[in-house]
Amino acid sequence: MGYGLVVAALAGLSMNALAREPAAPGPAEVAPPDSMRAPSAADSVGASSKPPSSPSAPDSAYIGNVIPLNQFGKRISAYPYAYYTPETEFAFGVGGIITFYTDEDLLLRPSKATVSAYTTTKDQYKVTLSPEVYFKQNKIFGSLDLDYGRYVDKFYGVGNSTPEIENSDYVTRGWGVRTELQVPPFLGFLSSTRIGVIYEFAERDITADLGNPYLTDGSVSGAEAGSISGAGLSWVWDSRDHIFYPTSGGFHRVSAVYYMDGIGSDYDYNRYEVDLRQYFGKKDAHVFAFQLLWQATFGTPPFYELPALGGQQIMRGYYEGRYRDRVYLAGQAEYRTHLWWKLGAVAFLGAGDVGHDFSDFYLRDFKISGGAGLRLLFNEKEGVNLRMDLGFGTDTNGTYFALEEAF
Repeated sequence: MGYGLVVAALAGLSMNALAREPAAPGPAEVAPPDSMRAPSAADSVGASSKPPSSPSAPDSAYIGNVIPLNQFGKRISAYPYAYYTPETEFAFGVGGIITFYTDEDLLLRPSKATVSAYTTTKDQYKVTLSPEVYFKQNKIFGSLDLDYGRYVDKFYGVGNSTPEIENSDYVTRGWGVRTELQVPPFLGFLSSTRIGVIYEFAERDITADLGNPYLTDGSVSGAEAGSISGAGLSWVWDSRDHIFYPTSGGFHRVSAVYYMDGIGSDYDYNRYEVDLRQYFGKKDAHVFAFQLLWQATFGTPPFYELPALGGQQIMRGYYEGRYRDRVYLAGQAEYRTHLWWKLGAVAFLGAGDVGHDFSDFYLRDFKISGGAGLRLLFNEKEGVNLRMDLGFGTDTNGTYFALEEAF
């Protein structure tokens, strides 16, 4: 990705006290007894138990299984940020997260809404809004991802060994929305899971090809950009003890989305994904996290919708999209620990590659990713971290700043 360097320390403005809702009158909720969860038969999709303690609500405030209703308040945390990478040059922005509960239920997980906006000296900008909401003891879940922006992106061609090219940049502008609703399945033996319905729409315009050879000759699908519109299904098994900083349990998700002209897509293709995550450890001590990710597309997707290796979540250190093809397979392991006060650290190692089909994958050819990062506890009540990671690949590196863990 180039030599990314964060040039302005992240200034977190925690406004939790200003945003906390007043105490609700009436009796306390009673529910069955690490920071957010005690698994049980009723915990069908990985619910939460006792919320993490905070300076305003010490553990001594809890008597048996009773929790005061005012622990289910709303909290807002916001932060400005600035950073520098060769891809964006100087970037300045603001981000935030709102955490809240849809009911006074000890098993209910916190819902959230994250928002961010940034602009750069290369005339790039992006605004995103991403709420995720839990209902009915986590048996119903809804999410929405909405974004709009102008980007200077890179495209090196399709394949797992594409060379560096002089004019890899191109400019796009567009917006997109993706929504998903998950509910309990109808079959009893799948009662510990959720099934979901997905819809996605995005419109993109390539405003300048900047001499990128793959776009100037129009030889690649998507060179004219356009719209994608797809609908699909998902299956989720979520047994994490905490959604923001899991220390045990797992998150397993399988999805299939079908894009077709009948629902407004300029491109006909299918996209499949399997995302398997598992966590082992103890809160505030040592946590080991593992992830295996498989993505595949079939049909004629635009080049920018092909599975992309790299980015801030998996295969950190590689520019997201440095390698693209129809099939993507990657895995990573991460060690997380608390250092002092609100500070923590991580170390991670990953491997992955792309290919036209399954026969193109050879273990000896996999790209390697590794690195380390720092964590700052940003929202103590819900355990939300600010993270800064430095990742390395083969002859490349990247610096990443974000809310929450990479996975």
